[in-house]
Amino acid sequence: MHEIISLETVLKELHNISGFRISVHDMYYKEIASYPKELTKFCGMMQYDERVYKNCVENDRTAFEKVKKDQHPYIYRCQFGLYEAVAPLYYSGILSGYLMMGQALDTSIHTKEQVYRLSSRHVSNQACLKEAIENIPASTKEKISSCINIMSICAEYITLSNRFKASTKNLAQDVKKYIQENYAEKITLETLCNQFYCSKTNLTYTFKETYGETISQFIISTRLEKAEKLLAVSDMKIGEIASQCGFADQNYFCKVFSKAFGETPTAYRQNT
Repeated sequence: MHEIISLETVLKELHNISGFRISVHDMYYKEIASYPKELTKFCGMMQYDERVYKNCVENDRTAFEKVKKDQHPYIYRCQFGLYEAVAPLYYSGILSGYLMMGQALDTSIHTKEQVYRLSSRHVSNQACLKEAIENIPASTKEKISSCINIMSICAEYITLSNRFKASTKNLAQDVKKYIQENYAEKITLETLCNQFYCSKTNLTYTFKETYGETISQFIISTRLEKAEKLLAVSDMKIGEIASQCGFADQNYFCKVFSKAFGETPTAYRQNT
């Protein structure tokens, strides 16, 4: 059986082939994974202008909504004439996010001049702008079309291999199970977002909506539950129990334990 390629590897390889930035977005259109991580220098410069940023967000939203409606890849050009494309991602047959490729400059003779004309009024340093435009990945329209076709194939692979789990109805349940199995490790919102390919907004809202408590509250309560059992059945030192249950600091462990149980870990052990 062939090894299933990770989502991160798919993004990296697709970037290596195309030269374009590849990103994954959840159902709320939030970017949750990308390669490379940084925006192109041109896009970074442009988005310093709040009006440009709002237009970028609105253009992308329109593309995502079209893909959601039509359920097939969509190619479009941004406000500065750069090519972008979006393809749908599914998990267990449910639309769960989007794969995006951009931004690409075609090699037509006047394309760079057009991009400069449309963007120059938004930047004071024209020399830096021209340099940024020169660094935008450029290809023929035929290559751009081929790269987008490959992106569509990658989106189908991600779908068929169930590599993408964002925004599914089981997200909160999967996160809860992960915490229960990995409570002894360092767990942050970033850890969970990387694990389940979802945005912090989606993750925190979905979990709180499902279980009525925040992720941080659930992590602490899970660790305290494990610590309570160890205090009752083992002779381990307080510091060892704290460490084994995922508390990096013994003093903090004693503080939250006392708040939860009304007595210190030592007193709890003596009274059990």
